[in-house]
Amino acid sequence: MTYYYLKTLHHLFVLIWIAGLIYTAGMFALSSKLGSDDKNRTTHMAMNFWHYATWPSMIIGMLSGMAMLHLRLFHLADVWMQVKLLVVILLVVFHFRCHLLYRRALKASKEEPKKYPKNWARLVAIGATFGVFFLFLMGLKDSFQWVSGTIIATTATALIGILLAKKT
Repeated sequence: MTYYYLKTLHHLFVLIWIAGLIYTAGMFALSSKLGSDDKNRTTHMAMNFWHYATWPSMIIGMLSGMAMLHLRLFHLADVWMQVKLLVVILLVVFHFRCHLLYRRALKASKEEPKKYPKNWARLVAIGATFGVFFLFLMGLKDSFQWVSGTIIATTATALIGILLAKKT
């Protein structure tokens, strides 16, 4: 029974974590197009969400995932779990990279070049791709064709995200 409570918490907080990655990058994309007053307000809102929702969700999601894995160590032998753990490592690296970019953006002067909206839009696309990957992997992991379904959905999301980021 404990495993299912942990699983629910894990899914909830990973969902909030990925939504926070997408939301914060989207708010920075928006603030790079706004005037100084609106830019300060949107940047402040984005950083509040980043610090008070995204970071705690990452930590709780990781802890609940480790607790679930501790309760069911036999999942380590499953290929889907090995793929998931590899992508979780990539997601954590992406999270820290975003954190450095957000801190740099807060300290940046107003004379920044206009290339930033595309960079922020790319971060939104990458975050959405991670989200789709985890949703499809968790939904299809018991299916015979989980690999092809997850790869197709993730690739389609990445391509659509890249195309939309280029239009920004």
